[in-house]
Amino acid sequence: MSARKPGSTPAERTPAPRDDLAADLAVMARLEGRPLPTVHELAEMLGVSSTTAFRIIARFKRNGMLKLIDRVVLPGDICHCVADLRTRLLTGLDLDRLEQRLREDPYVSAAAAVTGKHNYRVLAVHRDMAEANAWFKAMLTEPAVIDGALTFCRPIIDRRDYAQALLAAGTG
Repeated sequence: MSARKPGSTPAERTPAPRDDLAADLAVMARLEGRPLPTVHELAEMLGVSSTTAFRIIARFKRNGMLKLIDRVVLPGDICHCVADLRTRLLTGLDLDRLEQRLREDPYVSAAAAVTGKHNYRVLAVHRDMAEANAWFKAMLTEPAVIDGALTFCRPIIDRRDYAQALLAAGTG
């Protein structure tokens, strides 16, 4: 048996995590809400080689599970609002136009097609209430929009994590 160099790692390592959605979500659930670890830190966390950890990060980026962005802490006086929009289907092009507008709108932080009285729920951030009201009135001019309701809100939590929710892993 030969002696290892100081600082080297043993040859026997835990097998690499499986390359499937459930395994990827399990890794993401461990990372959510924390700064992205270095390749070495991820390798230590998962008990894999640095090469394997690098491949995991590369796969996450390739699959859209990981994007390197900096979140901005907004000032407390920023105006948050929720716009619920009711639509009519004149043509599919009208809804496509509305959804494209929502995707490209710099004020929109999230938009979802929903069930119930309204068809779309849009979360938006503006400098003030006057700007939010003007934005909402412009949204009402879209051909697909019949009417809507604008509500001002104060976010309590803004969670971008999803892996734990999909795995039903709880908050652990």
